[in-house]
Amino acid sequence: MSVPSSTSSSDQRLPRLAWPRVLGGALLIFAAFVGSMELRLAARGFRPTVIDSAALWLKERQRASDLGARALILVGASRIQLDIDLDLLRRRTGLEPVQLAVDGSSFVPVLRSLADDPAVHGTVIVSFADHILAGPPSKDTAARFAAEYKSRRPGQEIPDFATIEAYLTDLLHHQLRSYADGARPITSLLLRILPPRATPQYLVTLPDRSRLADYRRVPMPRFYYARVERNLGQTVRIVPGMSWDDLDAVLRARIEALKPADNATYLRRIQAVVAMASAIEARGGHVVFVAMPRSGLVKLIDDQRFPRRMFWDRFAASSLVPAVHFEDVPGLRDFVCPDGSHLDYRERDRFTRALVAAFGLDKTNAGAIDVAAATLQRR
Repeated sequence: MSVPSSTSSSDQRLPRLAWPRVLGGALLIFAAFVGSMELRLAARGFRPTVIDSAALWLKERQRASDLGARALILVGASRIQLDIDLDLLRRRTGLEPVQLAVDGSSFVPVLRSLADDPAVHGTVIVSFADHILAGPPSKDTAARFAAEYKSRRPGQEIPDFATIEAYLTDLLHHQLRSYADGARPITSLLLRILPPRATPQYLVTLPDRSRLADYRRVPMPRFYYARVERNLGQTVRIVPGMSWDDLDAVLRARIEALKPADNATYLRRIQAVVAMASAIEARGGHVVFVAMPRSGLVKLIDDQRFPRRMFWDRFAASSLVPAVHFEDVPGLRDFVCPDGSHLDYRERDRFTRALVAAFGLDKTNAGAIDVAAATLQRR
């Protein structure tokens, strides 16, 4: 019996298979699986949405610099991303909106990025949140996006491989329901296809990075109380026979027991935020701060932890630019957030009009801020 030489071609030991057919069959099985998932998701009312990726944010961040004085830049987290209609904002102000809000993130890294960029001299609306300055600094998504933008080479126009790959990946994901709302295929399979009752798709991301929330599609009041528990940082054990009124009473008792947060760190960080706003103002830009609407027990949590006299009022008094709290403006105080923290998409039109009016933004003064807004109901 002859033994193959160690120096003989390795091809002699490989099985002779019809590799094109094997690979083609595997691709067909994969395509059939993806197709069946897409059909099932479509039958359950899911639709493809834009993926709110780093590449999309970086594109908008570049627009904030390129537009110059024409830019109307929105900074903050999910509230300003959900509550404002960018098309209406464009029509009412004559400016070009740029959505730089990042869900679940601090406004500080993005405001710092704008302040450090001499090309930014448009109008900046910042959704201010007390807990951002009161809590410990964190390296969140907004910080990562801002750092990635800063690391770009000046004048870089030819996209590298990573940029092209990210663009093509996002383009594919935008077409698939399996990635709706930023989900992953495995998440869609486990939460949206396999369960008898799927978690409904209530959130849609638009190409301009703004979002629409349809709270009629979620189970209320369960969804609302889940948000309250999340903001509270506590979970209530549900016992047999417990009604929603009972749960509400338990949560209210826990909220009323909350102590105000220490404002020492908050007061120190105010000066840094004011300095960022001043840097933009110094080169001809405008900055305004707004405390966005909250409702119900979510607002009560904030009132207990961050009393206005210790937090917002101290910031508003220190700010050199307009700072408006929704409670102080008749056109803003009457909005109700279904989940306590965000507006339903049906309210975006009315809220956008009220916000534009509160800051004196309109086509006739093309981006200039009515300085009278700076003194709106300050304490």
